[in-house]
Amino acid sequence: MSAHKQYDSLKRKQKHYEQTRWEIARIVDCNFDNKTKFLTLTFKENIQDITESNKEFKYFIQRLNYYLYQTKVQTLKYIATWEKQKRGAIHYHVIFFDFPYVAKEKLQNLWTHGFIKINRIDVDSMENRGRYLSKYFGKDLELKEHKKKAFFKSQNLKMPIEQKLMLTDDILQDLSQENIVFQKEYTRQVYDAKSIITNGSPLKDSSVTYLKIKKGRDCTG
Repeated sequence: MSAHKQYDSLKRKQKHYEQTRWEIARIVDCNFDNKTKFLTLTFKENIQDITESNKEFKYFIQRLNYYLYQTKVQTLKYIATWEKQKRGAIHYHVIFFDFPYVAKEKLQNLWTHGFIKINRIDVDSMENRGRYLSKYFGKDLELKEHKKKAFFKSQNLKMPIEQKLMLTDDILQDLSQENIVFQKEYTRQVYDAKSIITNGSPLKDSSVTYLKIKKGRDCTG
């Protein structure tokens, strides 16, 4: 692969990782409540096969769902990711939403594979929860891309409504009246045929402004 193609490939991966992290943060923001819990699952055995560990994680979710709701219909609300420890063993981070009280010992019996840790999530403000928790879910995404899945989520979650706008002076003036809780500016590359003539590349830099606006519970971002 030429240096130019390597550069383009790296840019595409960076964009993919950045979008994944924002997606996770928005999902957390849309579903977070006062019953949200953070769970870590570890294997006492040094399991390093992601296919095997994902299968065991799936079984755990099924057992826990049936224990809580006495049904095989997916009722648990969660988002989860896997991570490798230094010794190579896989462990899981799970965020459960609207999660009733379950004794740690019972969770460990349902898991059956090793140590678990469950915590309430203490974040300084509601607007920071998604960004704070997405750190755990955004780690080493580049190493997970070739795997089957980087993270999992139940199908019953509230999903964010994303709006992409070309910013004009009028829109910026309207946004200044909103409660902007987070803002990030970055540069991405977009296709531009004219750029081939001027720069010798079909890509040019484009400025992006990411705004997170407090607008109630409609999950618009």
